[in-house]
Amino acid sequence: MDTFKKILDDVDEVDLTPMIDVTFLLLIYFMVTTMIKQPEAELSAILPGKSAPSSYNKPKPESHIEIEPDGSVRVDGNYMGNAFENLDLPDVKQYLLGEKSKHGEDFVVHIWTDPLANWQAPLAALNACGAAKIKSVSPNMRRK
Repeated sequence: MDTFKKILDDVDEVDLTPMIDVTFLLLIYFMVTTMIKQPEAELSAILPGKSAPSSYNKPKPESHIEIEPDGSVRVDGNYMGNAFENLDLPDVKQYLLGEKSKHGEDFVVHIWTDPLANWQAPLAALNACGAAKIKSVSPNMRRK
């Protein structure tokens, strides 16, 4: 019975010192590794002021080359020949040279090809643009 009384009288104690040490170590770790953010009000930003209108807002002059399935080529609605009959397309080249001299280097050419057209016709139009030294060419497929 004495042994049983001894067991009941023993008081278990938990030593809190290691737990407090670990808590402080974790607190120090999180304080050191946390990045401090600057408030947005302190960040400096350079905002654009009023300036003169720039050239990129102006629409660029453009021409449209349309290629039909039979190889006929139209530039800005005017018939310029058939790509299958003459792959050089001299009329297209002359027209583009004239338009480029009017509008300058910012001149854009859009080539609209019918999906059923032979691949030679758009290549002939691209060659004509290259011969006229057009720098901005946009080949497109016309949707049906």
